[in-house]
Amino acid sequence: MKQQQTLATLVALALLPTVQASGFALDEQGAAGMGNAWAGAAAVTDDASAVFHNPAALIRVQGPQLVAAGNYLDFSARFHATGSDTWLVDRATGTVGTSSMLGTPTGEIRPVGGSGGSDGGRGGVVPGFFYAQPLSRDLVLGVGVYAPFGSETRFDANWAGRYTAIDTVLTGLNISPSLAWRISPQLSLGLGLNATLVDAEASKALDFRYEASIAEMALGQAIPVIDGKATLKGDGWGWGANLGLLYQLEGGGSLAASFRSAMTPKAKGDYRVDIPPLYSELAAGLGLSLESEIQSATAKVKLPWRLQLAADLPLSPTWSLQADLTRTGWKRFDELRAVISNTPDQVQVQNWRDTTRLGLGTTWRQSDSMDWKFGLAWDQTPVRSAQWRHPSTPDADRLWLTTGLSWRPSKAGKLDVGLAYVRMDDAAVDYTDTAYNRADYPFFAAEQKFRVRGNFDLSLWSLGLQYRHSW
Repeated sequence: MKQQQTLATLVALALLPTVQASGFALDEQGAAGMGNAWAGAAAVTDDASAVFHNPAALIRVQGPQLVAAGNYLDFSARFHATGSDTWLVDRATGTVGTSSMLGTPTGEIRPVGGSGGSDGGRGGVVPGFFYAQPLSRDLVLGVGVYAPFGSETRFDANWAGRYTAIDTVLTGLNISPSLAWRISPQLSLGLGLNATLVDAEASKALDFRYEASIAEMALGQAIPVIDGKATLKGDGWGWGANLGLLYQLEGGGSLAASFRSAMTPKAKGDYRVDIPPLYSELAAGLGLSLESEIQSATAKVKLPWRLQLAADLPLSPTWSLQADLTRTGWKRFDELRAVISNTPDQVQVQNWRDTTRLGLGTTWRQSDSMDWKFGLAWDQTPVRSAQWRHPSTPDADRLWLTTGLSWRPSKAGKLDVGLAYVRMDDAAVDYTDTAYNRADYPFFAAEQKFRVRGNFDLSLWSLGLQYRHSW
C-alpha cells in the first residue's frame, strides 16, 4: 500500500531551534562582539568580520587581514510532556472519528505514550573565516565563509513528540564577497553578495497503531505495535545581498545601518519511508502492498530579511557605549510548502511574526593592549504562542548577559574571548501537526493528527574565541 506521508522531515529543515538569534538564524558571527552581546555590531566592528555585520565597516581595515573565529554553544531543550495524542479526522465532515472498511470505529483519540521527558538540545561549534584586502585608500574588498543558519536537535526515539520530530540537523554555509567604498571622510557604503548552501537531514517516527489494530481484527491474533520511520536528506542554494552604511562622527564614534536581504533556497533531496518488515508481511498476507520506499522531494524555505540600526558612542577616553535596534522579517515564513513525487503538495502553516532585538553594551579600554567588554540584549521569538510552537522549535524570548576581553599581544595580532549566558523563557507547547496527513489508505477516509502538549525548559551558554592577524 503506497505511503503518501507529508514531508514533515523537510519541514524540519526550516524549523530548527536556533542557539543564538531568534527563529533559526545565527545572526551573531565572530567572537569580538560577544562581550558586548553584539550590541551595535554594525557600527563598532573594525575587522574583516564586517563582511557579515556591515560591509561598509570594512573601510576601517587598513591592510590585509585574516580573522578566524569559533563559538562553542551548549543548548539544552528539556521537554516535559503533559499529554500528547493522535486522532483521525474524517475528510468529508472534518470531525474526529471514522470507520474502517471492516466497520470498526477507529477515530477515537489515543495517547501516543512514550517518554515524557527528553532533552533535544546539543552542543556544537559555529565557525567563521573572514579576509579583507584594501584595494586603495577608499576601496576595501572582503570575503567571508561562515554559518548564518544551523542547529541540531536529537530527541529520544520514544519521546512523546516522536511523530513530529526525532533528529533534525541543519548546516548552512554562506560565501559572501563584499566591497566597501568611502565616498567622503565621514560616509562609507558597502555591498555584499550571499550564496548560501543549506544541507539538512531530519527524521521522525511513523505511527502504525491503527494498522496493527486492523490486522488484529482481520487475523484474530495479537499484533505488536512498531513505529516506522521517515528520513530526509536534502540540500539547495539560496542567493541574496547585504547593504551597509557607516557614518563616522566628529570626535569619535559612529552610526550605522545594515540590511541583509531575504532569500529562498530550494532544497532537493530524497524522502525515505521505512516500514517495519512485520507490517509488510502482514499486508502481503491480506493481498495489499505496504513497502519501504524512497521518493524525490523539494521545498522552498523562506529565509528572513534583517535590518539593523546601530551606534558606537564614546563616553570618555576609556569608556564607550554600543547599542542597536534590529528587526528580522520572520513574518514571510508563513508556511512551508513541500512537494513529493506522486503526492499532492503538503503545507505546514507557521504563522510566525517579525521580531525585534535590542542590544546595549559598553567597552572599557584598560590599556593600549587590553579592552574589557560587557553587554546585554533582549531577543524576541517569532513564535506567537504555544499553539504555533513546533516541537522542533522550542524557541522563546531570551535575555543575553555577556562579558569578554580583547588582547593585542602585538601590532599584527589580536585575540578576543567572549562568554555569554542566555536566560530563556519557558516554552509551552500545544501543537497540532496539521501537515502530517494520513496516506490515502483503503481503510480510512481520514487524515491523522498529532497533538503534542508539554513544556520545554531551555538554557544556553556560549564561549567564543577569535584571532585576527593583520599584515
